[in-house]
Amino acid sequence: MPSEKDHAALARELQDMLDKSCPGMAVTVAHSPRWQRMCLTFHWDGFRGMLPEERFRLVAKRVPPAYFETHCRGAVWVELAGDESIEDYLALPRSEDIDARLNDVWADLAALNFFAALEDELVRVPAQQCPDDFTFSKRVLSARKATREQTRDAMLAFMRHEAYTDWEVLAKIRPIAERSGKKRR
Repeated sequence: MPSEKDHAALARELQDMLDKSCPGMAVTVAHSPRWQRMCLTFHWDGFRGMLPEERFRLVAKRVPPAYFETHCRGAVWVELAGDESIEDYLALPRSEDIDARLNDVWADLAALNFFAALEDELVRVPAQQCPDDFTFSKRVLSARKATREQTRDAMLAFMRHEAYTDWEVLAKIRPIAERSGKKRR
């Protein structure tokens, strides 16, 4: 197990990697008695409204793979928004929680004509200017009057099928949802 000095150095290095894209994020590194291993905790108000897998991806994609392998492999990662507790975080839904409702999610998206509307939005934005997240998917769902639960479930379903950006939603999820719809007819 790394020493406390090693934990402090790791926290500083991670903080430096995240400062530009996530200003104000605080990073702590410590041994966790709960998990019996090192825990990396990221505190940032910007996580508010994001699901755990969105939060993890936002942080992890900013850590170079070689650094991750050398310093972070096997650690527990926790991304907390504002005054959120670990219990609050652990209670948030995860993508595997959506499995039993996937067909309902695909049906909801079809009823909202979601994929066509998302494509219409994305063709107006140069690829290099498109955010690396679900910004447009959430905007389309809101404009189509999707409920908070429908939006959350859609994001979970997207991540369950390894789509984490709007473009991935069109490329990966649209075919899955369309095949699902044809099977039910």
